[in-house]
Amino acid sequence: MMKHLIPVSLLAAALPACGASDNASEDTHHDAGDHHAGDMHAGTADITPLPDDGVVPVVEVRSAWMRPHPQGRDVTAAYFTATLSEGHADRLLSARIDGAERVEMHGHTMDEQGMMRMRPVPPQDLVDTGSLRFAPGGLHLMVHGLAPVVEGDQARGVLVFERSGEVPVVFEVRNAAPETHAGE
Repeated sequence: MMKHLIPVSLLAAALPACGASDNASEDTHHDAGDHHAGDMHAGTADITPLPDDGVVPVVEVRSAWMRPHPQGRDVTAAYFTATLSEGHADRLLSARIDGAERVEMHGHTMDEQGMMRMRPVPPQDLVDTGSLRFAPGGLHLMVHGLAPVVEGDQARGVLVFERSGEVPVVFEVRNAAPETHAGE
């Protein structure tokens, strides 16, 4: 079976389409419990398993959405906000979306020349003092090899957490982030 490889230069060209916001007032900051770009560089070998505190975490996922495919491309981006409704800590290990060849967790970092670059990130911690936001301009899921989706479609998938296991998610396909409530 032939795999399609996307050169880094093409992914960089897709960055404006994946990170651009049609809503100029969209809030993309992180709460104190959220993850910042500096957290994205730790190697996965350095990640220690979470301690078992006897409470199985329950993860809630809100505002899950995906951008329509840019014209002629087979890559798009997906976003969501995850919080713990029970438990104290969990870790997002990976994601899958039905029909996609692969889904990668990415973030944006600044290179030596001051250019913003997309890079894969290691598993992301979720704690009870904040939310884990995957949002335009920050953490996001890069979805590769999914049949083209358009506004109004839905894509089903799962977020895989270290302690909670697989959490089902439905991503609404839209051109802009959904309206959020205070605190999201």
